[in-house]
Amino acid sequence: MRHDVIICGCGPAGATAGLALARSGRSVLMLDKTDFPRPKLCGGLLTWKTARLVETVFGETMADLTAAGIVTNASDRFVIRSSRGVLAQGALLHPFHFADRARFDARLLEHAQRAGAQIKTKSRVTACDPGKAGDDTHPARVTLADGTVLEADTLIGADGANSVVRNSFPGIDKARFARNMAPAIEVALAPSALPEPVDCPQLHVGLLEAGYGWVFPAGESVLVGICGLRRNNVNFSSLFRDFIDYLKIDPAVVPPLRGHPLPYGNALDDPTCGRALLAGDAGGFVEPLFGEGIFYALCTGLYAGQAVAEASGRASSPLYIDRLRRDILPELRWSDRLRWLLFRSMQLAGPRSLGLFVNSGPSRLAEMVHGLRSFAWLRRKRWSFLEQ
Repeated sequence: MRHDVIICGCGPAGATAGLALARSGRSVLMLDKTDFPRPKLCGGLLTWKTARLVETVFGETMADLTAAGIVTNASDRFVIRSSRGVLAQGALLHPFHFADRARFDARLLEHAQRAGAQIKTKSRVTACDPGKAGDDTHPARVTLADGTVLEADTLIGADGANSVVRNSFPGIDKARFARNMAPAIEVALAPSALPEPVDCPQLHVGLLEAGYGWVFPAGESVLVGICGLRRNNVNFSSLFRDFIDYLKIDPAVVPPLRGHPLPYGNALDDPTCGRALLAGDAGGFVEPLFGEGIFYALCTGLYAGQAVAEASGRASSPLYIDRLRRDILPELRWSDRLRWLLFRSMQLAGPRSLGLFVNSGPSRLAEMVHGLRSFAWLRRKRWSFLEQ
């Protein structure tokens, strides 16, 4: 069977690409290995730019998602801590919202399906051929676990950090991608498991050489996790147990640990090959300082879908790459520079250096995280999706 577009992965990147393409009249087949809603390890933090994209593209406000029980918490405050105490805290001009990722992702996918995208879950992609652009005899192909082979004029890989589509690209530096893959561990605990109430997001630094821990409110539970680059063969399960002890949580109430990889500073400059494009985690599009991935999945999925829709038979890769270079890649590059500057300063001067940095301009830095300002010198940021 041949389709205009096949999208591997039905998470936020895939759902946004599928919605854009279905609205343009393309025949879209979306594949995922699991059913939705499905469990998803993620803090679920939604920044201002994420809220604006969801409202602009999906027509859903944070009030809508809260009424549906998808957004479980909102906070206009933050706290950054180290083992020596509070480094920085304050109020935010725009609140952070926290979403139940299983329900959030399912809601986005419903929008794509209602727009006309065909959804096929429990369909694991085991192999991929990105095809050859401009050669009608060599379309993109995916092979499913049951042996079914599907063809498309265009393939979008939105299949996460361990992307099968990305692994089919011959020019990818797989060693570099693996080197910058950060292990993440997260558990959901009852609020009573923590010694103090958690009513705003907490970031904990100084525990990992290149990473952080978090404690986020999440409705009737609290999410506790760590994420960082692996250095000197450090054992992340052991690090997480140390984090639990540091938070004064009884280890007996901690459920079995679950982890997942997070691209942490390895966004691809050219996430295209043949007839295939990568979006979201598959292309490494995660902000490397705080690990924000939801927005970049949504935004790259949108740009990938729009590029394919607008190409109208022409090569979609140049349109997609142009939007990435204008809107996304500069933010990720400057964020990566800032990350290493802060991590190295903490190695030399201790976590207090991060507190001094945040307290030097808390409102502007908060606007940077929310996307109102750029990671490049805190200039005002304009997002293309808000100008269309």
